[in-house]
Amino acid sequence: MAPATHRFWSLTLLQRVATGLVLAPLLVWLLLAGPLPLIVVVIGVAGALCAHELLGMWPVVTPRDRWMGTLLTALVVVSPWLLDHGPRLMMILSPVLILIWCLRQPDDLPAASRRAMVLLLTVAYVGGLASAMTEIAAFPDLPTATAPALGRFRFGPAALLSLMAIVFAGDTGAYFAGRFLGRHKLYPLVSPKKTIEGSIGGLAASIGVAYLASLWLIPQLGTVEALSLGAICGMVAQIGDLAESMFKRASGTKDSGTLLPGHGGMLDRLDGVLFAAPIFLAWLLVRS
Repeated sequence: MAPATHRFWSLTLLQRVATGLVLAPLLVWLLLAGPLPLIVVVIGVAGALCAHELLGMWPVVTPRDRWMGTLLTALVVVSPWLLDHGPRLMMILSPVLILIWCLRQPDDLPAASRRAMVLLLTVAYVGGLASAMTEIAAFPDLPTATAPALGRFRFGPAALLSLMAIVFAGDTGAYFAGRFLGRHKLYPLVSPKKTIEGSIGGLAASIGVAYLASLWLIPQLGTVEALSLGAICGMVAQIGDLAESMFKRASGTKDSGTLLPGHGGMLDRLDGVLFAAPIFLAWLLVRS
């Protein structure tokens, strides 16, 4: 009995739980009570950290490349709040700026080409997808009737909190279901530890939290709509997790960073949110 208990309460798990207990209340406060400019800044900083970590996985990327890509990604992330058609303009301009940047050092053409490709991927993957989080947070106010304990708040931040809860619940559900029930590998080439049982457990958790969000956070969601959205976002978030794992395996990186004890880096924590955010935004646009 003791060895099993020891294996369950590993240092990584304790760090994971402790980090969640510290950050979860801060995230809830920010998205339910924080001013919109602060929310956008936090999303921009999170996107910049993700980009900085991803660029750091590849030795061909120089320190100057890394900082330029980080700044450009942050601008793409916050662009929906800064200007009309911001994401479209930034995504059009970014390839031009990146290629001009890489042409400044033309001596090693193969290296310059690889640097350009990594920078382009980072801005499109992190910047483009994270900008959907900003769009969700800044979504036009809609009338809501919320539980008295939560008071009244903008529909946009409440929707973003719902999305993040769906994805994070899926991560947690997959972690524990895989730990206790995992037997069959899901995609060993990309992520050897992930299991089919963990994936199913994570999906069930995402669907359950989507239903709770429809009761407390975004009552515009009907039951069937909530369950469907939870299932879709949960599945897409798991694909996002596998996509980041592919980058880590290809670059020989264990975790994208060490910023969040028990979780790894910011990209390790937000990889699923990045993939699910455009799906959730599409629902908002159609639903409105």
